[in-house]
Amino acid sequence: MQADDEEQQQKQQPSPLKEGEQSFADELGIEDLSDPIFGGRGRLFSAAGKDSPVAEFTDDFLIMHPPQLPFDDKGPSEDFVINVDDSGILLDELARQKKIVGARFKGRELFWLGEQKPGTLKHYAGWFDKHDLVHLLYVNGEPITTEIVFKLRNKTHDGEISIFPDLESDDPDE
Repeated sequence: MQADDEEQQQKQQPSPLKEGEQSFADELGIEDLSDPIFGGRGRLFSAAGKDSPVAEFTDDFLIMHPPQLPFDDKGPSEDFVINVDDSGILLDELARQKKIVGARFKGRELFWLGEQKPGTLKHYAGWFDKHDLVHLLYVNGEPITTEIVFKLRNKTHDGEISIFPDLESDDPDE
């Protein structure tokens, strides 16, 4: 009985398609989850089903398309902005410096730096010395990301990551 009510509601809702138009899901031949990858228009798409958003994979982005509308590659988009303060620290949604909660290096708080590891979305971790200069942390000469700091922090009982012998900093006064 409930399925009949839902079917009636769907029939009563106006279709977003104009006469003669085909939905993107229908154009790609999406039926169900049994075949989640589709090719079309010289591009690669994926969807979990006929009513699920259609994901397009590009070299730089993942683009989500509505399945019930015709394909439109000039539709609205969202630009992601990374906000960084003057000292190079990443800012959160409330414009506050983003700290690595619970982690410390030689007693000093650690922060997310605005600088990212090339080719990734991972941010480097840093700390401030007594002169308010920011310093990176390194393992084997490579700067480490916040992801590594979280893992190190979780291996300690108090969050002090300077206990790890391979961890170094670029502070000459260290």
